[in-house]
This record gives sequence, structure tokens and C-alpha cells, in this order.
Amino acid sequence: MKFRSVLWTTLAAAGMLVPTVIPAAASQKSPSSRTADAPTQKVSDDVFAESLRLRQEYGFEADTKKLDSILANRGISAESTNKRAESAESLVNEWGFIGTAAEAAEMKRRDALLSGTKSTVERFAKQANYAGHYLDTENRGRLVVQFAGKLPAQDTRGELVASAVKSGSSADDVEFRTVEHSSAELTGAMRAVWKSAESAGRSKVQVVSVEEDVTTNRLKIALRPGAEPDGVRGTLRRLDIPADITEGEGADLACSSRNNCASPRRGGVGVKLPGGYCTIGWVVKRGSSYGAVTAGHCDWRRNSGAVKSGSATYGSLTNINALKNGTHADMRYIKISSGAKPWLYQNNSSKGRVVKKESLGSVGDTSCLFGRNSANPRCGKISSTNASHRSDTCSCVVYGQSAASFSAAPGDSGGAVASSSTGSTARGVLSGKFGGRMHYSSIGYASTYGMGKLARG
Repeated sequence: MKFRSVLWTTLAAAGMLVPTVIPAAASQKSPSSRTADAPTQKVSDDVFAESLRLRQEYGFEADTKKLDSILANRGISAESTNKRAESAESLVNEWGFIGTAAEAAEMKRRDALLSGTKSTVERFAKQANYAGHYLDTENRGRLVVQFAGKLPAQDTRGELVASAVKSGSSADDVEFRTVEHSSAELTGAMRAVWKSAESAGRSKVQVVSVEEDVTTNRLKIALRPGAEPDGVRGTLRRLDIPADITEGEGADLACSSRNNCASPRRGGVGVKLPGGYCTIGWVVKRGSSYGAVTAGHCDWRRNSGAVKSGSATYGSLTNINALKNGTHADMRYIKISSGAKPWLYQNNSSKGRVVKKESLGSVGDTSCLFGRNSANPRCGKISSTNASHRSDTCSCVVYGQSAASFSAAPGDSGGAVASSSTGSTARGVLSGKFGGRMHYSSIGYASTYGMGKLARG
């Protein structure tokens, strides 16, 4: 039986299918032989490790010799570790890695390609047999648009190609593919998996997360370690839907010890709520008043109390919280009495980055997290724009999430997710780590759930 759902169509049409330092146990290890004896050397290793990881994800040469060569071309000796450590962060581009000018130009081409073709892709997404789109980073960053069965008419496909060429790419940078399952079918199967898990009882099937993997036209399902997968497999067999089932933990990153920034109020700021620590995502405007959004699971059952940044009051909790079973946003509203700005705390040297726009992004695109545990953003590649997970705070299933490969730690929940390390284009609000990937709610859901719209400058 094939499931059809208006969910994907509605979200895609609205552009809304869209939180973070590495925990000690999951820290990225540098593949080089560098040691971390001095603080400056540790910073260098972290920057190098992140650059190697991201370069590989985006399809660029990823080894230490390449990075040393890039630094050498900038006049930084590979043997001068202190100088290298001090210079490495300044060489990180807006996509979060150390790269060449040619690589930066390529990333800009990809961004322009996605932006230039967005309106046409959104029209495609309204078709019942639409099966998602993504940047194929393993194949020169071309845009792949998929349909279950028949492709759109030639002239319609030509519109997308023309838009790609106009954006600065070539006709060869666009590919149309036919696949077996539409996004609507996969979303229907996603819901069926969660329903089956509830029916079987959490003691038998403990589903952590379910994501649409547009690159393989399958579902990715993570179960808690030791969970019995037979029930999930049976559901998938009945629906004739392929899936990769793995084990993985799930956690809302709400509690942990940019964190003293009360005025003007802005996004990307660590805050203390009555019940713990989280991070502010974005400033929003609700009617004529300003507020902010953080993760819905942050102090989930509490509807009042001061939200503080350092020792100063940032705002106050309200009862406007989208988090419940079947929701599409792990997001809640914080009231701000005065002094809000359409800003994001980018890093220690740019504390008032003006927010310009919002964008869901596409699979293969970049997302970066601004959380309380790191002075600098953490970046990664989007792996899904149609993911779901079970929040362990409310024991409820959250749909419509995006998933990406950046890292996070407790207290980063609610953090601002943007399209790059500059933070000027909003993507969403961090929820947590589920099935090995970070899930976040689209900033577009703020208006859907009565929290206002993104404040822009």
C-alpha cells in the first residue's frame, strides 16, 4: 500500500523542512600525528580535524598534507605550530573549513545554484511523485532532482536548467532521476514506523529516529542499543519500503553547565532557565513585540520564570510551546520586554551579526550551529530535511526535522542553526542528537506555532 501525505508538499512549498560542541566522548580526533600539549596546539588540532571532516563531506581533497600545503601557500610553516595554531582559525571560511580560494568559489557556486533554482524546485515539490533533491557532493556538487516514476515534462525540466545556468552553473550541473519511492511514501512509512513502535510498546521497539535519506531513496532508522528490530522490519516489509537500521542513542541536549550577553537581546546566546541551561536560537517578532525561540524541551513543563544570560534577565518563559506528540517543532517562545535586535552572536569578534533571511537548505548543503558551549560555530552537511525523532523529555515523536553532521553538547539545545558560519541566514533551532546526527526544527515553524516571524535587519 502506498501512503500519500500532504506533509512534504506543504512544508516544501513553504520552504520550511528545516541544535552544539562535541561531547568529550564523541570528540573528533585529528588524523594527524600532532599532539595537544599546549593550549594553542589543541586549538590547531580541533580546527584541523573539523576541516578534514568537512572537506571530505563536501568532496574536496581531505588529508593533512593538503591542509599543510594550503597553510604553506599562505606563508605559514607546517613546523611553526604556535603560529599555525594562531592563524588556523582566521583561515576557516564561512562554510567552517580551511580551504583554497577555488574551493570557496565552488561552495559559492553551489549556494547560488540552490538559491537560483529554489522557486522551480518548490513547484516540483508540490507533485505527488516528487522524491526530493540534493547536492551530489561526490559528483562535482551537481543538483539532483528526483521523481518516483515519470519525470516532469521536458519544458518544465528546461526551466530548472535555465535557472541553474543563470545562477552561474552549467546545464551539466543539473540531473533528473527516477527512483522507486516518493517523499510522500517515505513520510507515510515514517509515520507507520512510529505508530508500530507505540503499538508494540517501548520496551520491545525503542525507535530513536527515522529520517528520509534522499540520496539513497530509503529511510534511515536508529534504534536504541539492544532494541529488537523485528517489529520495524515487519512494518517496512508490509509497506515495501527499504531502510537502513542501525543502533544509536538519542538525547535532547538541554542540561549542561556565549553565556553572558543580555543586552541587546540577540540569538545564539547561552541562557539559564529555572530548570537548567539551554541556548537561544533566534529573535522573532510577534505582532509588534519581540521575543526569542529556544528548544521546546527546555524546561518543558514550566510556563513561567526568568530566563537569564549571566546574572542579567534575558526574558521570561511563556506557555507557548510547540512540543507535543506529532508536532513538527521542538520549539518554545520566550518573551522579551525590551531591547531586542535582529542579531546573532556569531563569535567573540562579531557579537552583533545582522540576520538577513531564512532558508531551509537542501541535502548536501551546509548548516552551522551557534551554541553555548563554543565561542565559534560548528558546521556540517545536511543529510535529511525530512527526519523525525522521539524526544526523551516528553516521550513524544517530533516530525519535520532537518538532520546534519555538526557537533553539539548538553546545553546547546535551542541553539541557532544557520546556513554558514557567518550566521546571516537562519535555518532552525537545535533539538538534539538522534541516531548519530543533529536534528533541528525549521525557523519557519515559529510562525506556524504562533511564535512570530524571524526578526531580520
